[in-house]
Amino acid sequence: MAAPASVRTVLPLLRHNPDYRRLFLATVISLLGDWFAFVAISGFVTESTGRSGSSAAVFAASVLPTFLFSPLAGLLADRVDRKRLLVAVDLLRLLPALGLLAALRLHSPALAISCVALLAALSSFFDPVAEASVPNVVTPEELPIAQAALGAVWGTMLFVGAAVGGLATAAFGREASLLLNAATFLLSALLVAGIRRPLQHSGARSSNGAWAQLGEVVTLARDNRLTRSLLVTKAGVGLGNGIVGLLPAFAAERFASGDAGVGMLLAARGLGVLFGPFLGQRWAGGDGRRLLLVCGGSMMSYGLAYALLPFAPTLPLAAVCVLLAHLGGGAQWVLSTYGLQVSTPDRLRGRVLAFDFGLATLAIGVSSLAAGAAAERVGLATTSWALAGASLVYGAGWLWWTRGLWSGRVDDVLAAPTPLSPVEEGSPIPHPPPAPSPRRHASG
Repeated sequence: MAAPASVRTVLPLLRHNPDYRRLFLATVISLLGDWFAFVAISGFVTESTGRSGSSAAVFAASVLPTFLFSPLAGLLADRVDRKRLLVAVDLLRLLPALGLLAALRLHSPALAISCVALLAALSSFFDPVAEASVPNVVTPEELPIAQAALGAVWGTMLFVGAAVGGLATAAFGREASLLLNAATFLLSALLVAGIRRPLQHSGARSSNGAWAQLGEVVTLARDNRLTRSLLVTKAGVGLGNGIVGLLPAFAAERFASGDAGVGMLLAARGLGVLFGPFLGQRWAGGDGRRLLLVCGGSMMSYGLAYALLPFAPTLPLAAVCVLLAHLGGGAQWVLSTYGLQVSTPDRLRGRVLAFDFGLATLAIGVSSLAAGAAAERVGLATTSWALAGASLVYGAGWLWWTRGLWSGRVDDVLAAPTPLSPVEEGSPIPHPPPAPSPRRHASG
């Protein structure tokens, strides 16, 4: 495992690798617009309906379609040219992005939620495909840094987009935020179109039938305990993630702070996700067993921090609780993704990461729907404690279930493979040879 990533190691990668830089910038631009739009739409829907659970419905609409469409996205990622797929998805996302403007003009919360759902459905063809492409635009030595940087970008853009989006929406109106969101998809498409390296290995595309291809993923998960464990890791944070959908309600009802308060709480979430991947990599410390321990501990710290949220007497203290929760959430997400990237052959990587993304968003979506319904019946505080408890219990159970892995030796499985190793030749369970140095590649 390699040494932990930092800003000092990310900047040279961006400077010397133009293809990764384009993928990185496309992600930056697109996510910036996404969070501008989420602040505007969640505030609009909450105000229009007058219901505390409506913001959770917006959040659920932004994730549940991903679960439904991720299997198809994974199949396409391993069958068609990934770069063309990413560009096409970006251009298609312009339509529902502009539809959000129409929802504001027509004062229609239902149309707004429908457009959010359509955006999420299209995004399910972008995010896991981009993640599956990262190992093909960087070297194995650069992969931990590259993945940590992309994980931090998500948090950075949430921090910047939510904070600035809340202020911009309050200053210039919601339509301005939504117009910016639409423009980001066009810029992202232009950046991805300029990538020169192929985003999958030659000969990696599968020609089997759809069910046979999905069956390969099931076989991999059944035969490889590490893959099986990592595939269900994100669900631990996802089960408690419905609390995120309630943050606009906390801002409006508990702190009477409007869109600016929503932006502050979401920005705190982004700050946690920004630093979480780098802290997680440092905590893993170059040891694959500790990587698994950090994943499990992150689920529990996520639940514990959110259990404290209802006790916060002021908006800044509530933001601190959100920040602490997502330090764990950000670390867990990126570490588990990196583990799947390096333990999965390229011909299966699109399907595996799409399946992983789908399971995570299913947990998040179900949690959000439950949060919205429960908040209107038992209140924000009780709902938050129940969801936080779910993450705590899941994390403890996952650590017990995987004790044979983190108490054993998994470094060789997590060591990043070279292009000629069995993982690239299609071996379902990669076993790359030990590196000559005791320092092996760390997860992002």
